[in-house]
Formats: sequence, C-alpha cells, structure tokens
Amino acid sequence: MHVETRPLTGDSPGTTRHLTAYRFGQPGQGPSVYVQAGLHADEMPGVLVVQHLLTLLEAREANLAAEVVVVPLANPIGSAQWINGRPQGRNDLATMQNFNRGYPDLAELTGGDLAGVLTGDAAENCRLIRTAFGTALARAPVAGDLAEQRNVLMQWSHAADYVLDLHCDHRSILHLYASSTRPADTTALCRATGAGLALIAEVSGGHAFDEAHTAPWAALQQRFPDHPIPHATFATTLEYRGQFDVDDALAATDARNLMTFLAEIGTLTDWPDRPAHPDAPHLPLAGAGEVFAPTGGVVTWSVLPGALVAAGQVLAHVTHPATRTRLPVAAPNAGILFRAELWPSCLRGQSLGHVAGETIVRHGDLLAN
Repeated sequence: MHVETRPLTGDSPGTTRHLTAYRFGQPGQGPSVYVQAGLHADEMPGVLVVQHLLTLLEAREANLAAEVVVVPLANPIGSAQWINGRPQGRNDLATMQNFNRGYPDLAELTGGDLAGVLTGDAAENCRLIRTAFGTALARAPVAGDLAEQRNVLMQWSHAADYVLDLHCDHRSILHLYASSTRPADTTALCRATGAGLALIAEVSGGHAFDEAHTAPWAALQQRFPDHPIPHATFATTLEYRGQFDVDDALAATDARNLMTFLAEIGTLTDWPDRPAHPDAPHLPLAGAGEVFAPTGGVVTWSVLPGALVAAGQVLAHVTHPATRTRLPVAAPNAGILFRAELWPSCLRGQSLGHVAGETIVRHGDLLAN
C-alpha cells in the first residue's frame, strides 16, 4: 500500500487542506478501480464503509490483479463547513455550488488534441484518450480550492476502469445511479452490493462526478465516428441508504460486498464470495416522479422507502399545525418509493420524496441541487 497526499493551496491566508489517496496493488492485467466517499461531506455511511474496505484491501493486497485507489474523504472543504452545530457539506458555502456538480468536461478539453491522433485500434485509442485526459487536467487552471479539489479527484480517477462514488440519501434503500452504456456491470454491482434499484440516464445534467467519467467517451464517439472508441469507464454513484444508517456491522458487510464486486470484475483473485443478491430493476432516472408537500407543516409517512406503490396511492400526510388541516400526499406514478426527505417538517411545495417507475415523467436536468 502506498499513501499519496495532495495539498490544496488554501483560499484564505494561513489555511491549507489536503486530500489523501490509498493505493493498493499495481497496474496489471485486471481492471483498475477508484473508490471515494464523503464527496457530500454530510453523508457518512459511505465514509464508514470505506474504512472497513481499507482493512480488507490491506489484508488481500497480494490478491489484487490491478491497482485499486481509495480516497476515504473526498471533500475536506465541505467537512469543515458547519452552521449552528449542523454539518452542511453538500453545497460549498463560499460559492453555493454543489460539491458533486460541475466537474470538467474531458471531451471538450481534449477533443482538439485528439484530432488526427486516433487510430483504428480501440485499445490504443483508449490509451491515447486517457493520456489526453491526464494532460488536460494537469494543465487546467484552478481558481480556488473547490476547483482544485475537483481537479485532484479527477486526476486520481480519470484513468480507472471502474469509478465508485459512495454517497447516501436522506432516508432510502440502497440504490445506485449509472449510465446506460454497460448494463452488465450495473447488474453485477447490484447483485454484489444488494442495491435494490438502478437509476439509469444517458445524461442526467449537472456534470456530476460519476457522469464526468462516462459522458466523455460517448461524446468522443460522436465527434470521431470513424475511429473505434470504447465505453472505457464504468462509473456509478452508490447511495448507501439514509444519513443515519451509520453502523459498523452494516458497513463491514457493505465493504465485503464491494470486495465481492472487485472479484466479479477480475480485479481481485481468490475471494470466496460471489454476488448473491437478487437482480434489481434498472429504471430510467427520468421515470422518478417527485412528491411535493401540499402545505407546510408536519410530515407523517404511511409508506416506507422500498415499498411498491400505485399511482395516486397515499404515501404520507402533511398536518398544518395552526389550522389542523391534514392533507394527503399521493404517489405521482406507479413504482418504488426509493427515497424520502429526512426532516419531519416541510414547507409548502417542498420536495418530499421520489417514486421510480418505468414511464418517463421528467425532462431536463434530472438531479436535485
């Protein structure tokens, strides 16, 4: 194991932060893997999973067929941002930008460099493209800690065959987000981790970290149709249930399940477990209907995340304390109630949850801010 530390310059005089990566194994014949947690710095389940994963990787490093890079805390900026005793960590307080949006468009940065360079061999083009990605990131200007943090994370991850970004939701089942380009890998990850749902989108909007690794390959395929370019990176956002699902026993099981996925894709050898969870549905992210509060007040749920619901089914009620009005909250579509907001209080018109279904019900940017 090798530990790499990269300092962030510090926007304010007298302040510095740093990012840390743990590198296991060596570049080899198997697929390389990058794992990070805590990009939304108020989401701790994945951070704890990574701690248990590091222990397993240390014990099994001799069985790695390729390099595995693990960043246990991907957002030191957000980790320090607390207000009135509560962690923030989702949006940078200095800019109000979401820490998981606005990553560099690698296809745009490298398209000109690749013109006239690509060959008729897909594997060679993959190597050329990843080299171009690394060169572009190294020369990219970084104005401020947030841009520098994004750049360092991309420098560490851009050449990986698999990129796993560990998050959580407010209250939810274990689920994941992925592109439509590599469904077999999505299925394998669901069966290894126990994810109950895969939300699929070609482009979800906002250029989140996972999509910053998959979208460039599709864009370069369109720009250079006469050259074979693979979908070389499988990237996903894994949502490890809800914010309060922080438990050592659960995290240890989740870490072992990640090791099972590494074995399934050929990165890890001599691992005893195989993916044993049921197949999960792959549903369009655009089919995730949003549930809104009809009034401000107190939210009481009658259906828990993970339930199959019918269109129009009452999922919750909102009680207005002053008028004693109690209004129902109905499912906008049929599907799986996979997430709900954490707080039992709400404002009128506020988003309360999402129901994932097969029919497209949303368009445009599909990710919440």
